Amino acid sequence: MGECLIDRGWAVEALTALPNYPTGHIFAGYNPLRIRVEQIGRIRTVRVPMWPANHGIVKRLVSHLTFVAAASYHGPRFVTRPDLLLVESPPLFILYAAWRLAGHWRCPYVLNVSDLWPESAVRIGAVSHTHPGVRFAERLERRGYERAAGVTAQSDGIVQGVLARAPKTKTCIITNGVDASRFADGAADIAAKKLLGEDPGPIFVFAGLFGLAQGLDQVLDVAKRLPTDLPGRFVLIGDGPVRERLAMRIRDEQIARVRLLAAQPRERIPGILAHADAAIVTLGMNIPGAVPSKIYEAMAAALPIVIVAHGEPRERVLHAKCGIGVAPGDLRALEEAVTRLIRDPDMRHELGRNGRRAAETVYDRSRIAAALADFLESIT
Repeated sequence: MGECLIDRGWAVEALTALPNYPTGHIFAGYNPLRIRVEQIGRIRTVRVPMWPANHGIVKRLVSHLTFVAAASYHGPRFVTRPDLLLVESPPLFILYAAWRLAGHWRCPYVLNVSDLWPESAVRIGAVSHTHPGVRFAERLERRGYERAAGVTAQSDGIVQGVLARAPKTKTCIITNGVDASRFADGAADIAAKKLLGEDPGPIFVFAGLFGLAQGLDQVLDVAKRLPTDLPGRFVLIGDGPVRERLAMRIRDEQIARVRLLAAQPRERIPGILAHADAAIVTLGMNIPGAVPSKIYEAMAAALPIVIVAHGEPRERVLHAKCGIGVAPGDLRALEEAVTRLIRDPDMRHELGRNGRRAAETVYDRSRIAAALADFLESIT
């Protein structure tokens, strides 16, 4: 999106942390105590130190606040004074850095909301609704929306949530999208094929965060339910807080149909998806406004999608006619959906073609970036 904005005449810099997501450890090659300024594509990127953590409420809170402090202090020293600050939330506490930097630079900020926090944290069970910090976070959230020059959100559900808290805030839906050209014919490669393994397919792929909200235990559960004479297997690619538990289940319950792979570089994903037969995208519960961005890459790769979700994620897949929708927790329906796609290659191909068409039109990243640019220009 940043490079698409550059194409439309914007100058874009990024202020972020040393890479640590989702492992909770600073990546190899980076000094945990030193700032790194590097070029990511065409975007000058300033990475500041922070104390990383991906487990525990208190540890993650401290982690977020160390980034707030580092970004607030180092931002004015290393980043060119901007006309507009685009701020990503969650984490919600990044608002403190946004206010500090916007005040220093005397510029407005636009908040891009990917999830409604703290509501989503309560929904996934990361924190109890009775926790004293929730009410504080709700006040912080409302203040952040009210003080923003505008709020962008990936779904109508999030926009409605923002307006319920700050009715006068200027909002715009900016969905996630995809550069379909990265997933064109020829993306397949031998290394990706070896990574997925030589066992017979069809192969269902999940590539993304292994988090609390994803409900990936459903994939393991349905893999156990499939008849032994039915082909098909699942490859889960990524990392996150529930990875170890999934690995233990696969080992202890001898779930032969499921294979876990480490998180892969972004440039590797098109080749991996090119060798898959279907994508499986799961949520464990209804999270208002949450739309997994991995559905767009599956569309671009012409993969039929089994979407385990309520609300907008399911609606988008069904509207594009590129997959089968299943309610979270309905293992019988999930088994039926997987079985249909395994047994019907013509159905897989038809759904895949429909998804590719949606990726090239509705969810084309350059079109979405144009809408974002128009919204930002209306503010500046």
